[in-house]
Parts: sequence; C-alpha cells; structure tokens
Amino acid sequence: MGFGPAFVFDKNYPAWRVNFNADAVVSVNKSWRTGVYVKLAKTPTTPPIVVVTQRPTRPIQASPPAPAPEFNLYVQATSLNHLDYYGIGNSTSRNDLALFGMREEIVGGNAIYPLGNSGLALFGELNGRFVSLHNESSSTVPSITQQVAIFPNLTPPGLTSQPGFLQAGEGLRFSRDIGSHFDLDYSAVFQEYVAPSNSTYSFRRLNLDFNHVILLYGRSSAISTTHSYGPDGSPEVMTNRSFVRNRNGSVTLGVQLSESYAASGHVVPFYFQPTIGGSDINGDQLLPSYPDYRFRAPNLLVFHGAFEHSIWGPIGVQFKTDYGRVAETRGDLGLDHFRHSFAAGLTIRAGNLPVVSLLFAWGGHEGTHTIAYINPSLLGATGRPSLF
Repeated sequence: MGFGPAFVFDKNYPAWRVNFNADAVVSVNKSWRTGVYVKLAKTPTTPPIVVVTQRPTRPIQASPPAPAPEFNLYVQATSLNHLDYYGIGNSTSRNDLALFGMREEIVGGNAIYPLGNSGLALFGELNGRFVSLHNESSSTVPSITQQVAIFPNLTPPGLTSQPGFLQAGEGLRFSRDIGSHFDLDYSAVFQEYVAPSNSTYSFRRLNLDFNHVILLYGRSSAISTTHSYGPDGSPEVMTNRSFVRNRNGSVTLGVQLSESYAASGHVVPFYFQPTIGGSDINGDQLLPSYPDYRFRAPNLLVFHGAFEHSIWGPIGVQFKTDYGRVAETRGDLGLDHFRHSFAAGLTIRAGNLPVVSLLFAWGGHEGTHTIAYINPSLLGATGRPSLF
C-alpha cells in the first residue's frame, strides 16, 4: 500500500479533452513510484444532427458518436525494495526463496484508434525502459546474489547486466456488448524488446487476453456525465456506450496467454518475465493463494473465473478461481501440471463496481493468503505502463 499526493487537471478544448496527472507515492517498506501522465482524447468537432419530418410516435434517439482515438504519454519511475524470486519454471521450490530490489524508469506512450463502431480498435505503444537491480535480504531470507553464489545453476538471465530497452508494441482490441447480459473484451498485442547495447537480451512477446462478462441483471439506464474523477480519470472514449453497466451481479470468465520468442543465443531477462501467484508486479491477482511472484517464466497460461454480487448497500460478496502455469519454453506450455487457487470474501462497492476486496485465498497445497486489495482502476490504470 502506498500513500502520497496527486495533482489532477482536466480541460476540454474544441477538439480534444486533456487530462494531466502527476503523483508520487511511498509504501511502508520505502518502495516508491512517481510519474507524470497525460491523456489526450479526441472529441467530435460537430454535434450529430437529427432531422424529423413528422411528429414521432415514440422518442427518437440519435446514434451514439463513433468511438474516438485516445493517446497516453507518460514518464514514470518506480523503485521496489522487496521482490521475491523462487527460480524460473513451474516446479520451483519455496526453499529457494531469495530477495531482490528493482528500479525502473519508463518514458513513452501508447495510442488506441477505434475502427468506427465495429468494436475493433488498433493499439500501439513505444517505450524506453531502464532497469537496475539491487540486493535485498532479511534475517531469514538471503539476497538473490547470495543464493546464486551457493547455487550457480539458479543464476537468472539478466542478473549481472541490465541494459536499456526500446520496447514497441502493436495489436488489436475488440470490445462488444451482446444483448443486455453479455460483454466481450479481447486483446492481442505483439511486443518487441530491443536492447541496443546487448542484443543477447532482445526478445519478442505475444500477449492474448480474452474476457467474457455475464451481467446477471442486465444493464441500467444511461447516465450522462461531463466529468470523471480520480488520477488519470478519462471518459469512455473507446466505447462511448449509451448506458452504464449494472454490476449488482456478474460472472467473469477469461483466458490469458503470454508467449515469448527469443532467437538462438538470446534470453528473456527474469525481471521482464510474467509471474503467477498472489499479485504480479503490476498488482494483478493470479493464483492469489500462493505467495506473490511464486512462479516465473517467459511463458504463461491462466484460466480464471469470478463471481461478484451485492448483498447489502455498498457491501458485496466475491468468489474467484484460477488455474494456471508457467513454462520456460513455449513447447512446455501444455494443458497439464496446472496450479490452482480459490478465493472468497467481501467487497466494498461504489457506483455498482467493487473497489475494495477483502479476500481469503486457499488451494494449491502451499498454504493460504489473506488479501486486502484496492482496485487500481480508481487510478485510471489503463493509462499507466506495465512494469514488464
């Protein structure tokens, strides 16, 4: 949990809506993050015109405007002082736990360009990434360099050298609402990580994410608003829907796949490899009964499901289940040797959305995990860059 100040500025110009946010937070273990974020959203230059030739027998509604392009620019620095490392692969032991710290500066931006009202949108990003690692240890857990000094075969790629990276990404997103009870949200993004000073660490990655939301009670009526609130807040420039979602009861089903491609003699630095267990470095929960960053590898496959329902006022109940695994090579990423996890608990809701979760997670034969979680969407998380 981090605390700190934030400055937010919103202004509508004739053709653009501009949101500016600068913030700085520090956590109880002296980790910190600071950044400046600018969001530019294209707005229609002229309002839609509706011509009525005779008195209508029922209300006529103008078609919603086509979704508008959105651009995000950012400069961010993050320092994390306590990260767990268990090794690479799906069969690592908890006895191999070691600690390290990581600092990363990111300069760049991304863009979303909708293709009319089709639900499809092009996505592109370009970032400069600069990582440096340092040792961390405790009275019971060694640092990562102490661990590999005893077990040299556990030395992860990228431990001794962290070159700067130019990271590009391009892809396609699809968002579609089917009827009043079913939503689709798909994305496919291909990324290139290029290390000009040491090409050994250059690699490529494909990220696929497929989410399906079943709204148990359909959607509520439209709500008109001219402002959004919170750091990095922005209008729904990508969808411009004429309704709001009724989240008094929903079921979410999803699949997440990440595959890395490294040429012969190249490696994927361990600090850019995805993880499952607890929360990953971006705060996303995957297999929450396990410790944070429990399994790490260049390739990942996760199936997840969730049920959330209001029970009284702002209080709701939530149940989650995850099945997933990681693999050092794409060929090992099969439909076997899955790790699993379950979680249940209460949510605190605002605007029909769960914003705070208090969960107890179990399963997986490695103990339990109690989680207090604040939804990062309150900070406009879609405008912030991923740390890996």
